[in-house]
Amino acid sequence: MDRSKELRLNDQLFVSWAKPHKGKPVTKQRLSHWIVEAIALAYTSQNLQAPLGLRAHSTRGLATSWALFKGVSIQDICAAASWSSPLTFVRFYRLDVSAPSVARAVLGTLLSRDSTC
Repeated sequence: MDRSKELRLNDQLFVSWAKPHKGKPVTKQRLSHWIVEAIALAYTSQNLQAPLGLRAHSTRGLATSWALFKGVSIQDICAAASWSSPLTFVRFYRLDVSAPSVARAVLGTLLSRDSTC
């Protein structure tokens, strides 16, 4: 936030740096596009094909499932996700992140690279 304070026209976290939208909030669609691009790039960097039908919303189930797996309470997860009931998480978002997966291999490799930099 400090680095972009001269650019900001509002208090949104993500703002555009390109004219004519410089300093304005990034749209939800643009942010979604960036998320999908980043995930696809992570797969590509590991010489893997990104999953078909990859969408930014796909990260919601993965992030909340990892939080649960790492010990965050279901109540805290539901509060952060604005879900009124754990049933929403269980029915629509809970994923088995304990099993080995391509996503885990990709993210694990990227995280270990970050820690060595």
